[in-house]
Amino acid sequence: MPKEDEMQRTLVAEFPGAFIQFDGGSEVWLIDSSYSGSWEILNTGQSGALAVCQQDIDLSGYAMDRKTFYPYSSFEQRGGIVSGSFAATLTSQPYVAELTIISSVPLNTNDLGAATTVAPGFIIPGGYTNQQGRFNRDVIVHGEVKWYTIDSTLSVAGGNNTLKLMEREIFSSLEPTAADKLYCYKLILVSAAKNEGNAVTFPATRVLLPGNIASEPKLEYMMRLKRSYELANQL
Repeated sequence: MPKEDEMQRTLVAEFPGAFIQFDGGSEVWLIDSSYSGSWEILNTGQSGALAVCQQDIDLSGYAMDRKTFYPYSSFEQRGGIVSGSFAATLTSQPYVAELTIISSVPLNTNDLGAATTVAPGFIIPGGYTNQQGRFNRDVIVHGEVKWYTIDSTLSVAGGNNTLKLMEREIFSSLEPTAADKLYCYKLILVSAAKNEGNAVTFPATRVLLPGNIASEPKLEYMMRLKRSYELANQL
């Protein structure tokens, strides 16, 4: 990597906390906007919901100077615990997922929905449409998913309890990017049997991306821009 004009920078994506609750009147899961102003529901029903928050990082100043960002790490900081309230008697195990994606190209609604099954950048199984398979690992600068559920050995039946982390998966590419923006998404998926979920609460989080801002050879730079442009215009 070229050393001239190199600068160290830490990019930060901040996400607010979220409170999602089941509304008995409409019988769907809803976001409490007073607590979670920048979150929105993508899909909701009696047995669960998918919510998203988008907080982008502006790199247009570096792009104007034809600079490339070279991340060398990515990690998350958290401001609290994940908790949930479910019925005292359950007919099926409830699950909650938290997915964070920082991409050098935008993801549309279909991409975000598909990401809860197969993270973007991986081989998409047959049956998917809407071009979710157009992504490769290069554009997913940071990716992490966490799955939670109730720990019946520790929880108070029917109460609000800290949820148990079952699995954590990392799929960050940490590939350099010359894009003028990083698209930062946090998704929350709630899944519970009908009338067996009450509410889930997520803390505020942030993702830190330490790295270097530097120039790169013209050919490599133009090829990187070309790839980003092609993907961004396949929405």
